[in-house]
Amino acid sequence: MSSMAESYILLRGLGRESGHWLEFVDVLRAAVTPAQVVCLDLPGNGYRCEETSPWSLHDVVPTLRADCAARGLSPPYRIIALSMGGMTGLSWLSQYPDDVAELVMINSSLASLSPVWHRMKPAAFLALLPGLLSVRWRERAVRALSCNIRRCDALMLNQFMQIAAARPVSASNMLRQLLAASRFRPALTATDPVLRRVRLLASEQDRLVDVRCSKRLAQAFDLPLDLHPRAGHDLPVEDPDWVVNTVGAQGRHLI
Repeated sequence: MSSMAESYILLRGLGRESGHWLEFVDVLRAAVTPAQVVCLDLPGNGYRCEETSPWSLHDVVPTLRADCAARGLSPPYRIIALSMGGMTGLSWLSQYPDDVAELVMINSSLASLSPVWHRMKPAAFLALLPGLLSVRWRERAVRALSCNIRRCDALMLNQFMQIAAARPVSASNMLRQLLAASRFRPALTATDPVLRRVRLLASEQDRLVDVRCSKRLAQAFDLPLDLHPRAGHDLPVEDPDWVVNTVGAQGRHLI
């Protein structure tokens, strides 16, 4: 994997934060040294949990750019982003193309391409719904739905519970993020040259978001797609080595 870029930016998805990357950060950092690996939190999540999540992913991007500037980071960035984080990365690319050298979208989707029951499977939605009222229920449900390989990892669940206690995400911010994701329509067409900077990774056994969402993205925008045969939705946590090796494989590394 190339390490020529100054900074790799990691973005998580709905209601998740920097701490949820777990070992993936160290695996990536070892592969791209001396480049920096920086985890950013979306407004309403993580260290920004007391902020109000915007109604639009379009409005999230300026806050991320300001965060990068405050950290002394300079574009272009290489963005690796999971789920709703991938949509946010795509919004970033569409608004400020000079900021993004490459975007890796993992288990992501677009409302303009996939029906709502593919973007969040109905069984998953019902399992997560009580989590708006119970943090413990939510974290157990998230682990069960987003992990296959590590589905019974008690240590990981304990880490998730500690994160939730330290930096809780409010029910109102969860709903705002859901709405923002449901409304997102990128200002890009299939012939837009900036899409050549995008590649897709997806889990064939994702029980939260139907893998057909990533396949539809690949088809609609003619994007490269790599599929993991066993992992769940949280692919970087499930198999960090596979993600890093796949992103760096066969000369298709981040430019």
